[in-house]
Amino acid sequence: MTDSVLVPEVFERLRSAAKGPEVLAELCRDYLAEAHTTLAQLQDASLVKDAVAFRERAHYLKGSSMMIGAGLLSQCCATMERMGRVSDFRGAEQILEQTAAALRAVELELNRQAGPAALPAEGSAA
Repeated sequence: MTDSVLVPEVFERLRSAAKGPEVLAELCRDYLAEAHTTLAQLQDASLVKDAVAFRERAHYLKGSSMMIGAGLLSQCCATMERMGRVSDFRGAEQILEQTAAALRAVELELNRQAGPAALPAEGSAA
């Protein structure tokens, strides 16, 4: 299951580049806080059918998720990016639920890999 949450090779490159566990935890914490905020923005854009915002936020989260190795989360974002590109919101609620579940799994895995310091402070994410 770990391999489906974080691509090991990608996360290990991040771990190596971080130059220490404190820096890794900070990178993970920043990513998670931003990912939660972006997910909320995606949900808002979906509600008002703002295809441009939906595409742009999905693209942003896809890129940052790829950098951390969150493969499934990146795939969900790629789907939403395509939906926004063609202004087709059919299935948006389902893909947003899948994205939220993937983000929860990433958060659990980052906690396991980098420790509790990798998690945003309670109430700091949207």
